[in-house]
Amino acid sequence: MNILVYSGDGTSRTSLIHTVNSLRSLVGQHYDVMKIDEKGLLTEPWEESTSLLVIPGGKDLPYVRDLNGPVNDKIRSYVHSGGRFFGICAGAYYGADRITFERGSPLEVLGSRELKFYPGECRGGVYPGFVYESESGANAVGLQLNRDLLALDQPGLDELKVYFNGGGYFVDADKYPGTQTLAWYKNEPGQIDADIPGNKAAMVACQFGKGLAVLTGVHPEYDATHLDPRNPEYGPQPNVVTRLLEKEGERRIFLRSVLAKMGLNITQPEPTNAVAVLPPGAIQGVPAITPLYLASIHPSYTAQLTRSLTGLASADSQIQEANDTFQLVPSPQHPVPAHSPVVTETEEGEGEEKVTKNIILCPSEPPSSALTPEFDMRLFFGHLQQIRQQAQDPQNPFRGGYKFGNSLLYGQVVTSTQTMLDKNFGLCQQLPDGFVCNATIQVSGRGRGRNSWISPPGCLQFSMVLRHPVQAAHASAVFVQYLVALAVVEGVCSLPGYEDVPLRLKWPNDIYAEAPLEHPSQAQAGVKPKMIKIGGVLVNSNFSGSEFLLVIGCGVNTTNPNPTTSINHLIRYHNRITGKDLALFTQESLLAQILLKFEQLHEQFLGGNGRGFAQFEEMYYKRWLHSDALVTLTTMTPHRRVRIKGVTLDYGLLKTVAVDDQGRDIIGEEYRLQPDGNSFDMLKGLISLKA
Repeated sequence: MNILVYSGDGTSRTSLIHTVNSLRSLVGQHYDVMKIDEKGLLTEPWEESTSLLVIPGGKDLPYVRDLNGPVNDKIRSYVHSGGRFFGICAGAYYGADRITFERGSPLEVLGSRELKFYPGECRGGVYPGFVYESESGANAVGLQLNRDLLALDQPGLDELKVYFNGGGYFVDADKYPGTQTLAWYKNEPGQIDADIPGNKAAMVACQFGKGLAVLTGVHPEYDATHLDPRNPEYGPQPNVVTRLLEKEGERRIFLRSVLAKMGLNITQPEPTNAVAVLPPGAIQGVPAITPLYLASIHPSYTAQLTRSLTGLASADSQIQEANDTFQLVPSPQHPVPAHSPVVTETEEGEGEEKVTKNIILCPSEPPSSALTPEFDMRLFFGHLQQIRQQAQDPQNPFRGGYKFGNSLLYGQVVTSTQTMLDKNFGLCQQLPDGFVCNATIQVSGRGRGRNSWISPPGCLQFSMVLRHPVQAAHASAVFVQYLVALAVVEGVCSLPGYEDVPLRLKWPNDIYAEAPLEHPSQAQAGVKPKMIKIGGVLVNSNFSGSEFLLVIGCGVNTTNPNPTTSINHLIRYHNRITGKDLALFTQESLLAQILLKFEQLHEQFLGGNGRGFAQFEEMYYKRWLHSDALVTLTTMTPHRRVRIKGVTLDYGLLKTVAVDDQGRDIIGEEYRLQPDGNSFDMLKGLISLKA
């Protein structure tokens, strides 16, 4: 499931960064935290896969301009049907019935708003001095917490200080049915409406249909360890930041309780003592980046690769690339240098702190499992050799020899395997065909479109380099994503005894599974299993000479514990209902199976007497979910109901034919859809244009 954070015009870049980082640190093990703009909210079928929609701080009027009308209708419908909404500062003003901001000043904003989650007025700023795009009006304000509603697990946590900059309060919050006040501003000098008795509501929870909206005039998402107390806009020390740092631990406990109030799963318990101030670049709750280990199935491959990498490096053994800097370390016996993070600008113009990544070369043998406890590289290479031998046909040896997985770059905690290869083109050009980079945890994992996440434990995630010939006209590179997804499914289901493990393919590049039923009696009663996504594929391409240089990313839930559905979860259930004793997969064994199967499929794809993807049609359709499925094309006006017929054999387009009101095919009215231009929500039967 996803948490979507609005990133369109009007959002404060600082609030956006703090919101994303705080959510990833507290719930990133359970949810993909990603940004979405107004086009995405309007055109993508996001509602079914979203656990929380957040509108952060910024400017309310651009929200009105870009979201009024159809987008707000979707947001209201989402929450009314059981969704969750979190409005912060400007997002809270926007979520109220009406707004009064800085009345009588040049900044005055007045008027009604469409979402109306809070049925009354949000009035501010509560404290004077607000200036757009500035910290000069920032404050560390006191809150009184509603312990009964927040279920705070730390004794004595009744008050705290949080970041404030222009937020409002919720007028007469105690008078509206379905509205609960989670926190009040403490009475302090300088507040707006000082003559009104009682504390002012700073955060409210509003029941809206089956859903819940939490609106806050303060910024509980702001991590004080990422604010610079030396910024002159905060004033001389001790200033706003130093006062916030004193209560940083309590702030995190408070935010955890707010997220739990909204029904979200929280990553881990919070310690009862105050959180220590972290070094620059660290995010509380997000693991630190670990060294990368480079090893091969044979030392000669490592030696050749080391020569290539050394040729890219400077005199101090650093490789300066477009997105990352890598430090080469000669062996595991050499000391691993510590690097300080540096701030760089992202494509969105946001500041991002990066640290140099250490690549520890293993020239003679893979590192011991003590150095890589979550992934045994020796075990992986041993399994790869074994299944290659079992698959080898003496009468028809594998052309050119196997190469996928011959060299492996592994890190226990990395930013993103896909980014490290795809965004560092000079490095990627030096890597051999079939080179693989894998990780146990990704703190900035990449998916299609705007997806990013902190990956959950038990998910096999890797990226690999493929050189695909441009001149292979019969074998379009667009089919590579289909072949990788097929390799995941066939890598499991082609093994003896595993044929009925319920893995499926969703167009164009996702792996789904039939989730095990809670009780066997449900199957007898005709209850159909729910389809759940357990994996996905991402392919990025560049031209390099006469070939496509492809970086293929893949993630698949392998050993994840309940409640996540994983391949091993499916196998355990399959064993229980069939009486079989199929062995479970390890990360090492599944990666080897997928690489071998993909390499076999890709060689057949390039050869096969020029038949291209036609030779895989039967295999592909056997595994996919969509034969004769009826879906609605939401990219058309009016929307058009169509039946899925398959994929074209030239460019892998989705073939559909229009149907009439009785569901009969309309001969001659066909539509073909591009895999990278459309978003397909199988559960809702919709295909929409990708924003």
